[in-house]
Amino acid sequence: MRGPHPSEPPQPPDPRAVFALAAYLSLFAVFTQTLWLMGALLILAASSAILLHVDLARVFKKLKRLWQVVFTVALLQSVFSPSGEVWFSAGPVVLLSSGGVAKGLIVLGRLAILILGGSLFATYGTRELIQGMIQLRLPYEIAYMVSVGIRFVPLMGEELRDSLTALALRGVVIKELKLRQRLKVYTYLLLPTVAGSLHNARALAMSMEMRGFGAFPQRTSYFTFSFSRRDYLLLAATATLTLLTGAVMIRGGVT
Repeated sequence: MRGPHPSEPPQPPDPRAVFALAAYLSLFAVFTQTLWLMGALLILAASSAILLHVDLARVFKKLKRLWQVVFTVALLQSVFSPSGEVWFSAGPVVLLSSGGVAKGLIVLGRLAILILGGSLFATYGTRELIQGMIQLRLPYEIAYMVSVGIRFVPLMGEELRDSLTALALRGVVIKELKLRQRLKVYTYLLLPTVAGSLHNARALAMSMEMRGFGAFPQRTSYFTFSFSRRDYLLLAATATLTLLTGAVMIRGGVT
């Protein structure tokens, strides 16, 4: 078999191995409550994304509005969970404390790890992800519904942007409206968007039934994956990290 051209980027590992790595990062990011362990998981998630040649700048640019929400949640966690040494207060109300800042950073790191874990699949196409799910013994119907959902989200976003453009052409500047008026406008926009998505979903279901979807219990895939030495190494490293992180948390690293 011909090897990759020197100018071409290396092929990503088997998506099943990446599924295991993402599951490890997501699981321990949710249950970890110590700042140093969260920082270690964050460094590991960022390093994994870099090694898989994920365009992190593009990912963060697309989620720039989400990061505002993430920082706000972390700040609220810091303010409403004061503990430890008080750094800043307004009378009896503690605004910043060492324990509150640590909890806010933990929330920030947790959400960042979940985003980075999802970005690990940015280097794969939809067909590759579906085939990885199928070879993980997931039902084909679930994998197919995931692929349909991936296609429906951009369509809903496009319909919403078209509606906002139509409002702008009619002279309605949403940013200049009051909060109550803005919420009312978004409500009027979301209802037809959701209704259009339901109509498209119904049409897709009818098309699937007419084409005999699910008529046979099994399907044969022409495109399949097979583990390489690199994939086995990644799985072994993920299993080792899972055991080590679990041991640390059990021995008191959680609190």
